[in-house]
Amino acid sequence: MNFTSASVEKIIKLPTLAALLVLVACVAILLYLLKGKKKEEPQKRTKQIPGMPKIPAMTERFPEQKQGGMRTLDALTLSPENERKRNQALQLAKAKNFKAAAQLLEDAQLQREAIDLLEANGLLDDAATMLMKINRPNRAGVIFERNKNFEKAALYYLRAKLVDDAKRCCKQIKEFSLALSTELAVLFAEAGDKSSALRLLAGINDRGKIIKLTRDTFAYKELAVFLDQQAARALILDSLSISDIEHMLQDMPTDHIHPLTRAKMWLNESRKGEWVLAIFNFVADKRDVAHNFAEQIDEAVLEKFIAHCHNLNGEFIIKNRKNIEWAARGLHDAGRWHAAAIAYEKLNLSILAGKCWALCGQEEKAITALQSTSGDDALCEKYVSELALLGRSVKSETPLAKYEKEALARLFFYIDPDTEKNRVDSPFSIAS
Repeated sequence: MNFTSASVEKIIKLPTLAALLVLVACVAILLYLLKGKKKEEPQKRTKQIPGMPKIPAMTERFPEQKQGGMRTLDALTLSPENERKRNQALQLAKAKNFKAAAQLLEDAQLQREAIDLLEANGLLDDAATMLMKINRPNRAGVIFERNKNFEKAALYYLRAKLVDDAKRCCKQIKEFSLALSTELAVLFAEAGDKSSALRLLAGINDRGKIIKLTRDTFAYKELAVFLDQQAARALILDSLSISDIEHMLQDMPTDHIHPLTRAKMWLNESRKGEWVLAIFNFVADKRDVAHNFAEQIDEAVLEKFIAHCHNLNGEFIIKNRKNIEWAARGLHDAGRWHAAAIAYEKLNLSILAGKCWALCGQEEKAITALQSTSGDDALCEKYVSELALLGRSVKSETPLAKYEKEALARLFFYIDPDTEKNRVDSPFSIAS
């Protein structure tokens, strides 16, 4: 019985001892591993002491030579003279004479070290100047962006034609000055992004610079799209010339907006009658299109067009006769009789002018046109008879009623612009 109890106690103590030994061994192994890992970890950089010069590690030791993918200076072998300059530069850097140090490094053909030294000590403009000497505006952009100087970063990116990088920086700029917007706009245009250039100038409400940039860079396609915005039209539409409109029409963007939709908007909002001929010139000989467009012209625009036509001289009419004919025909087909009559008078197409005067209720002017040398006496007599049947005199002052317009339209039904404009003698007489 005693033997049995002692045996049991030994059996119980043996596993406990073994467990303790295993635990101690595990702790020892863990401590060993942690100590080894700590030795393998690179030492953390000591914190920069305030007031001490910032010298990049590269400047304090010779650049490592790399195999493959190296920059030009990575594998540079220094001459004794350049090694002397580099050592002298290091001493100057430690004395906080960074510009002189950078100059020596540059003289020693260590531009990369010089630029790093300047950037590390906040001399970003000097670093950028050095980079521009070797035509690296893109690297200057990187330096400024890295240091959160987004204004200059955008400018240098654009000098490198890196439009997307410049746009990224522009999004970080809190306020655009007049000078910055102007410079960025010019650089965006030179980099091929004329739309961004126009938007920047619009942001400072400088219509003069917008128009100048458009003309200087021939940004008419971009201007046409820009004018889709009501604020843009309010800013510059009144300042555009006929030549600007012609260029936009010739270089119209191919998108979901029909060119004449834009042209109608420009014309009706500007109320510039002198633009009418330019737009009909764009429409050219497409009669149905001209008819549809003429129907959409505001009356206020036509009044300005009529005033413009009164001032046209003979030389202009000879030079632009085809445009005037297309405009007159479109206005005729749309029933814009008064404007069409003026245009036909300027073209000396008296029969068509007479018809248009008659249909807008201007009896005296209609008769004068029909009785002119290039008119048609027989047609004039028929017209006077029709007036009598309608109870109107040649000096009626009341507007034509609907039934009167319909009667006169039937009388002049066969007088068509495509046949009458080239007629020398009337091929037939309505009276016959």
